This record gives sequence, structure tokens and C-alpha cells, in this order.
Amino acid sequence: MAPTIQLLYFAGVRTAIAGEPASQQISLPDEPTPFPLSRLRDYLVTAIHPDNEELAHVLQRSAWSVNEEMIDDENEGDVVLRGGETVCPIPPVSGG
Repeated sequence: MAPTIQLLYFAGVRTAIAGEPASQQISLPDEPTPFPLSRLRDYLVTAIHPDNEELAHVLQRSAWSVNEEMIDDENEGDVVLRGGETVCPIPPVSGG
């Protein structure tokens, strides 16, 4: 059985997947194991939400939270997903 993670979608990411639930359990691919966080963007756009250009655009600018801990961009390659994690893409925020 493939490992699974819980994805939480907020703000611009949630808007980009309109009509989908705000959280989703997804199975990670069998290879590579463990699965690097740095590959999750492409996996979400190609395998989970194929051909969603708006989502691809938002994810390219998003940071990540894994188990409620923010991950620095330069550390995404060092974080591996083994299954059981809660992962949230955090889109950029604007405001005044």
C-alpha cells in the first residue's frame, strides 16, 4: 500500500481547485521512497489535479507547511514525505 499524506488547501490554492474538498488524502507515488517535498508541486499538477494551469501557477509561488512547520524554500529538497504527514501549500498573501 502506498503511503498517504493529508493535504490542506487554503486561499489561492483553494480557489484554484474550486469544487474540490478543502482537504484531501492522497497517495504518494511508489518511487522515489521516501518522496521529497520538492517534487510535490509537479506531482499535484500532473497526477492529482492534471491540466489545472491556475493551480500550477499558484503552487509555483507557494511555500509549504509540513505538520504545521513552515519549510524554507531552500530546504524543500531536504524534507521527505514518508506518509502520515499533514502538508499545506501556503500561497503568497497580499494586503494593506
